Amino acid sequence: METLIPAFLRRQRNQRRLTLENLSAKVGMSPQHLSEIESGKRDPRLSSIERMAEAMGMTVLIVPEAMALELRRYIAHNGRAYTTKPFSAQPFTDQPSAPATKATAAPEPTELDHDPQKA
Repeated sequence: METLIPAFLRRQRNQRRLTLENLSAKVGMSPQHLSEIESGKRDPRLSSIERMAEAMGMTVLIVPEAMALELRRYIAHNGRAYTTKPFSAQPFTDQPSAPATKATAAPEPTELDHDPQKA
């Protein structure tokens, strides 16, 4: 199975201007070992990936395959939800929305509404 992890790790290390030596000192692995991981010659353990990510200020997130496509779309759209459904201007509520009507003022209180003994 081909993985994108080695290329991603190398790209992140380079973007942070870290050398193999700098990163190896932070994660406690030899520069040779890191190079083999980044070039895909060696399959890293999850713990190694986590240490490398942490040293570069990242977090490893494991996602079920069924969610992977949705997550990739979410990320590709810069954190905006991706949907194929048309946009609805209705707010999200538990109650079904009532049809739009003209705005009216609240009714004036009547004598029945006002009880002086309760005041």
